[in-house]
Amino acid sequence: MIDRGVIPSLFTLGNLVCGFVALSFVAESRYVPAAWLILLAAALDNMDGRLARLIGTDSKFGIEFDSLADVCTFGVVPAFMLYHSLLHSPWGAVAAACFLLAGASRLARFNVISHEEGEKGEFFMGLPIPSAAIVLTQYIVYTERTWDTIHAAQFGIALMVVLSLLMVSRVEYDAVPNFRSSALRDRLKVVYFLISVG
Repeated sequence: MIDRGVIPSLFTLGNLVCGFVALSFVAESRYVPAAWLILLAAALDNMDGRLARLIGTDSKFGIEFDSLADVCTFGVVPAFMLYHSLLHSPWGAVAAACFLLAGASRLARFNVISHEEGEKGEFFMGLPIPSAAIVLTQYIVYTERTWDTIHAAQFGIALMVVLSLLMVSRVEYDAVPNFRSSALRDRLKVVYFLISVG
């Protein structure tokens, strides 16, 4: 009989496999299927932790394994996708790497907090890396298929910078969507600030 503790790890493995296959698609300039795989990986990533807590098998190993998979799928793949599609220079590689570094830092902080506090709280500190990865990869697909502009690279870098800052910020995001008016006001303040800075 399969150990129950293995089941959540299978979802994490699925996340990691999606990331690897997506990376191979990016190398072939097939950005649309790569973006779809990032979405699938995000769904798997959302389920592994929930399932582990549901069946009582959450562990330090699961947290670390999940973060290692996340930094590959949601850090390496979007960063390489941005570089491969829009930024074709050494400086472009450095810029894309900033997204990876911010995502890895955010995951490291999440792990430290998880080990110190035990149970997952009601909030995430900093934008979760799967959300940032989805936004960035969907932007790249949009520029490839719909939006023909000579400024796609510049907008891509700007978006990457904003997402990176949100990941390493101390802005709190609800672990479960919160539609209370006060929570919405807080989110709107952040959006207004970013628009003002831009």
